[in-house]
Amino acid sequence: MQQALAAIKKHFPWAISLLLLAPCTTQAQSPLSPQDTALLAGNCVTCHGPGGRPPVGTGSSIPALRDQSSTTLLERMQAFKAGRVAGATVMPLLMQGYDAAQMQALAQWFAQPPGGRP
Repeated sequence: MQQALAAIKKHFPWAISLLLLAPCTTQAQSPLSPQDTALLAGNCVTCHGPGGRPPVGTGSSIPALRDQSSTTLLERMQAFKAGRVAGATVMPLLMQGYDAAQMQALAQWFAQPPGGRP
């Protein structure tokens, strides 16, 4: 009995941590609401410009997101996350913070015409 109590005390913090994280991992895999996607898109427009079009005069270093298909955008985000884009600096780091559902939602968000969003 003493050994069982010692084992429980030793592993209790880990078990509680796992139980607390379980809702987060489940939530991350569920579809994102339009409001959640809009918040995520706010991170992108910081560099890619309002509505996914970079400001005039920034050159070709920051591509437009608006005029691309969701498939192209998703593939590009996945490539950044996997580190398969040569010469990329910021995007591989940023994409590490997004899961598959978030990247899919962002790709669909920017592929829609601005007036076509909910």
